[in-house]
Amino acid sequence: MKSVSQSVLCVLICLFSSIVLNAQDFKLEKVSEAELTLDFYAKDSAAPAAYLNKVRETYFDYNSHDGWIIVTEVTERIKILTKEGLEYATKKIGLYKNDSDKELVDDIKGITYNFNSGKIKESNLDKKAIFKTERSERWDQTAFTMPAVQVGSVVEWSYKMVSPFYKVDDLIIQEDIPVINYYARIRTPGMFQFRRVKKGYFDIKPKESVEQGGVTVDGGFNHSNYFNYQELVAEYEQHNVPALKREVFVANPDNYRRSVIYELISTDFNDNKREYSTTWEEVARTIFKHDDFGGELNKTHFLKAAAEEILTANKTQETQIKAALRFVKSKVSWNGDYGKYTDEGIDKAYKKGSGNVSEINLLLTALLRECGVQANPVLVGTKRFGIPLFPTLEGYNYVVAGIRSGMQTILLDATDKWSAPNILPTRVYNWKGRMVNKKGVSQEIDLFETIRPQTDRYVKAVLNEDGSLEGELSQRFSSLEALEIRHSVGDKDLQDWGEKRLDYFGVDEMKSHQLKDLNELEKPVVESFQFKIDQAVDQVPGQIFLNPLLFFRERESPFKSDERISPVDFDFPFTHNINITIELPAGYAVTSLPEAIKIALPDDMGSFLYTIHEQNNSIQVMTRFSLKSTFIHADYYQSLKDFFKMRIEKENEKVILKKSI
Repeated sequence: MKSVSQSVLCVLICLFSSIVLNAQDFKLEKVSEAELTLDFYAKDSAAPAAYLNKVRETYFDYNSHDGWIIVTEVTERIKILTKEGLEYATKKIGLYKNDSDKELVDDIKGITYNFNSGKIKESNLDKKAIFKTERSERWDQTAFTMPAVQVGSVVEWSYKMVSPFYKVDDLIIQEDIPVINYYARIRTPGMFQFRRVKKGYFDIKPKESVEQGGVTVDGGFNHSNYFNYQELVAEYEQHNVPALKREVFVANPDNYRRSVIYELISTDFNDNKREYSTTWEEVARTIFKHDDFGGELNKTHFLKAAAEEILTANKTQETQIKAALRFVKSKVSWNGDYGKYTDEGIDKAYKKGSGNVSEINLLLTALLRECGVQANPVLVGTKRFGIPLFPTLEGYNYVVAGIRSGMQTILLDATDKWSAPNILPTRVYNWKGRMVNKKGVSQEIDLFETIRPQTDRYVKAVLNEDGSLEGELSQRFSSLEALEIRHSVGDKDLQDWGEKRLDYFGVDEMKSHQLKDLNELEKPVVESFQFKIDQAVDQVPGQIFLNPLLFFRERESPFKSDERISPVDFDFPFTHNINITIELPAGYAVTSLPEAIKIALPDDMGSFLYTIHEQNNSIQVMTRFSLKSTFIHADYYQSLKDFFKMRIEKENEKVILKKSI
């Protein structure tokens, strides 16, 4: 059966390739029996669905109302292979809008094809099944689900999207399912200059040509003129594009999805040239001038009373900063919305008691300024928002408050109840931030500069001859490590959380469990408890096999694949120290100890140290795992994989004890 399907696949690929050559007509050949009887995709047998064809054409047009518009025509055909693939019978189209213009989608058509009793049956998409919703202040959505879909169906839809914005949508070549054939034809008039940026790790070179284009322009008084121009035509073609692979330690896989981005550099109408390509400084300045960003920092009259109260109770700038942060947290809660611009304004957010990221942290910035602190907003792009490849207004989606004092930077985020100065939610720590002052002048900020996360773990235990082990554990979490513990505990009952820790550590008994300084947000969190493990070792008559790292050893590496395409992205740099002392049972002697090692990643990106020795009938083991680089390029993947392998192998080595009397 498999060989038959593979033969069918070869026929399909040849057939689809011939179709793609004429794809700009947006008329694919009729769905065939071969397509409908295909039961799996040979190049990815686990794929729940696959794009048989993914086709688009983008071109510029002109009308008297909007002027130049961008039209994108899309046709997509998808084969549903499994029950899990049924979700790919739903299409969601995002449409951008601003205060005066918006994108529109029209001419939506869809057909579901099924093969029953030797016949192909067609089910057309009903216009009533197309739904339009407002997703946010800047985005609308048109969505539909194809009818009569089942495993084995082929769904096909087409639509036309019209945009008044000079933004060519990204060419998304790679999807979460395989794309057997991809074709795009992008036509750009000579008056519009674009830079094309490839995203993801792949090679693609468009076929280029110059063609004659033209539009009818309204000349007024019932006259119209036909305007001729040359346009650059770029055709992109890819076959058998694999599904985007989900890899561990990737905050946003879309950063590495095969795509081509068109960045507008300039326009030139009648020798009136306008430059659009910009720098991050210009991006920050443009954002600052926006009424819903920099304009909000002038609306501070309602904060005067709060500022006076803070200044009266706090005499130093350090305590004033902390008091302002506490005040905003207590007055306004985060509604979960991101954004660099305010939705309703900082004054309304203050009155309502809730707001988006921008409203909360611009409110904090304004309050600090009322207190005489030289605070400025800091623009950030969060981890899941992605890493922009060039300066763009869409590069930022988040704002924090920043204070630059001498060579020191203090960053604040009032959206998180557990945050503290320079201890921000991990979502904030991405590439770089940009602080913008009152004049709109900006400077780049290293978000990682001020954090030194560290965890120190101490265990003192006694091993009994019957294999049980009793002891005390104390661990100290600082900076972002402490923040993660505070998030984990949250508002839970400490006794309930302590019971979960019993399972987490795999101990049989736990008592005197304590968490110190949980609510002292700038201090480390210290956790301690006494424990007992009924069977902590492996035994044979006269011998004990003990893992000296107990419940702190890692059992397997997260890096299992032979190769990796995307970089490894850890949340933040850290240092983990472990110190364990175990008193051995009387009458037993050490016959074998693991060897000490020290290994390091290239370019000082990280290191691991393991030492162990016996003294006074006790074993003392110490490890230090330090990661300095949070973003490790795929070129270093094999080194990282080997590093973790050696580290974990060492952590799982055992001490052998033998009964001597």
